[in-house]
Amino acid sequence: MSLTNRSIYHFGEFQLKTTARVLERQGVRVPLGSKAFEVLTHLVIHTGDVVTKDELLKAVWPNSFVEEQNLTQQIASLRKALGDKSTYIATVPGRGYQFTETVRAVMAADSPPLLEEASDDVMHAMRTRTHVVIEESSRRMLPAQATRNPTLLALYALASVVVLLVMVWAGWRWFRLRHEAPHEYRQVVVSDFINTTGDAAFDHILKRALQIDLEQSPYIDVLSDRETANTLQKMGRQSDTALTIEVAREVCERTNRQVLLAGGISSVGSEYLLTLEATDCSTGKQIAGAKAEVKTKSNVLSALDSVAEHVRSGLGESAESVESYRVPVAQATTSSLEALRVYSVGESMMVRTGKEEAETLPMFQRAVELDPQFAMAYVAVATDYYNLNEYSLAVPYYQKAFDLSGQVSEKERLYIRAHYYADSKKDVEQGLKEYRLWEETYPRDWGPWLDIASNDIQLGQYQSAVEAGEQALKLQPARAIVYSVLARAYKCADRFDDAKRIGQLARDRDKFAYSLNATLFEIASFEHDQKAISATTAWMASHPDDWYLLTFQASAAASAGRYKDAVRLYNQAYAIAKRENLSESADNILLEQAQAEAAFGWSSEARATLGRLSQPTPDSRGLMLLRAQLGDATAAQRFLAVNEAKSSSATLMAHVYLPQARALLAVQHKKPLDAITALEPARLYELVDYTVPVQRAEAYLQAKQAGPAIAEYKKVLANPGVNAISPQYPLAHLGLARAYVMTGDLASARAEYESFLSTWKDADPNLPVLLSAKDELARLGH
Repeated sequence: MSLTNRSIYHFGEFQLKTTARVLERQGVRVPLGSKAFEVLTHLVIHTGDVVTKDELLKAVWPNSFVEEQNLTQQIASLRKALGDKSTYIATVPGRGYQFTETVRAVMAADSPPLLEEASDDVMHAMRTRTHVVIEESSRRMLPAQATRNPTLLALYALASVVVLLVMVWAGWRWFRLRHEAPHEYRQVVVSDFINTTGDAAFDHILKRALQIDLEQSPYIDVLSDRETANTLQKMGRQSDTALTIEVAREVCERTNRQVLLAGGISSVGSEYLLTLEATDCSTGKQIAGAKAEVKTKSNVLSALDSVAEHVRSGLGESAESVESYRVPVAQATTSSLEALRVYSVGESMMVRTGKEEAETLPMFQRAVELDPQFAMAYVAVATDYYNLNEYSLAVPYYQKAFDLSGQVSEKERLYIRAHYYADSKKDVEQGLKEYRLWEETYPRDWGPWLDIASNDIQLGQYQSAVEAGEQALKLQPARAIVYSVLARAYKCADRFDDAKRIGQLARDRDKFAYSLNATLFEIASFEHDQKAISATTAWMASHPDDWYLLTFQASAAASAGRYKDAVRLYNQAYAIAKRENLSESADNILLEQAQAEAAFGWSSEARATLGRLSQPTPDSRGLMLLRAQLGDATAAQRFLAVNEAKSSSATLMAHVYLPQARALLAVQHKKPLDAITALEPARLYELVDYTVPVQRAEAYLQAKQAGPAIAEYKKVLANPGVNAISPQYPLAHLGLARAYVMTGDLASARAEYESFLSTWKDADPNLPVLLSAKDELARLGH
């Protein structure tokens, strides 16, 4: 379809005027590049359809070879232009894009003819078959005085020749740029700035500011501080060794990077001289360089922006790309040098010296105090709280970062928005859309793929998590966290051998992390691999003050029916969490302990444990289910009253938690089939844990439909990777046995009873549920 027509397309607050090639939002023009405009027009015209990437490339760049990256960049520009309506353009993974908003097309009543024979000078663009754009004048009459004055006539002729030559040159240059080799991807190492000013404030901020400038580019990959620290350790140096030019060059060579960036700042009287040089890591040959004289300290950051842009161009990045991905550091982060210094120190503590969140948190909080408009400092505080499992404390900081995200760089904006939706709003589906946009805009970034994997795990989409985790490892084999997340994805997808293979690969590459150890411990516990259990337990014992690892060991003990061991470990974990002022984490430990006690049949003990909760959260699905299990008939109703009224887009709340509460109410009213219907929305995410299949099975049993109940219990047992160290997993054998009894299949029932008793062979002998199981098996006879 021709892009030159007289239609105007309305969607939401926008008007797309194809003849004038203008996009407006509520009457205000939205700046848009030529190619971005054509991509948008094609998508709008085909609204609702999935437009493949190949179709878009052919429509916008016909008869030309263009890399897919160009299309990705135009899509990113469009989404940036659409602002808070960027979701109008949806990515269909593996296929292309879809314009999702309703579009209304009208004919422009005042559209002029496409060609005018005579009027004022009219310039219009004609696109030839080779797509070289040539600007030319439409025909018109020369002024009468020109035809009578030979001098004027000669000037007009000369001007026409000059205009023609300029347009031919412009067309040739356009053709050359369009067909030149794609941007070279540069992998760089940034050394510490050489600071001879005597002002120690520059020691941290300049390097971090330069990294922020460079990281905006989709064509430059900066070696992270964490990877630098790992490389320094392999060199036999301390992880916080100063990165002088000589040390940085060795780091550059060891990590197979191409470019070393070395900067410096010195005093020239009352002014400053800022320099930056890019050299080839292997040869030392200069590739690019720039310098700037700065009159005052407050102007240093803006001067650094300019120097960085010159070097980006010198490294081969196009002017268009530099212009598209350039937000001044003072805008992207903070105009306060002290706030940036404190923030940079906090980051350095985290990645270079291995400090925990509890130690870096005060630095990021101080940065926020120094500059209340510092968006990335807010998200750093939020992330620290989130990693400490203090989710309610993280929420206001995520919100503030989101409110300020309009002023940051494109990559930081994507980071903030993705984490805001996924971690704060619990809208994991929208968070995944933001992560997908991030990986499209920065296709060589491994971070979004890792977060996609983590969020897919959260939703129970384990195969998708594996694919994303594999992509993250492909892009970043040097980070321990990548191995941990991928191993967990494999484990949840019941690919235990692959998880163990990744664990061994991490060990071989010295990329082993404690979260990976927890995953391997879970697998070893399920497989009863005593050698692996001993190895992982010994490792955990070397971290006696880690409440997370203690909770994991407590869960494993509970799944084996070892109540006394489980309670002892839960109590140790709880005491550590309380000592560290992690109230939310401490409450979660108590909740898990109470769930185990209820599963064992110790109802009074479970109620007593719940009584120790300091801040019961009204949106806790686990607390609601447990209270209902313990006989609180109003638990589900209260949960619905608090959460149903909210116009919440939280993915699991809408699709799983609220349906589970409705199902509980239906069961309480002796309407088990209504409960099964109520659980239907949870089917997509039913394996986030075992509670949905178990709840559905129990409803079927109440409805005297043993066959479907058997299928639900088998679903649990067929997916041990979801959480094999949950007591619900071995108890599924018991539920299955009781369902078989209902059908009269006593042989299968005996087999399941025996499987349960075998799993709990080391269980505490006085557990009520264990005694009941033995009694039921005995009544079946032989």
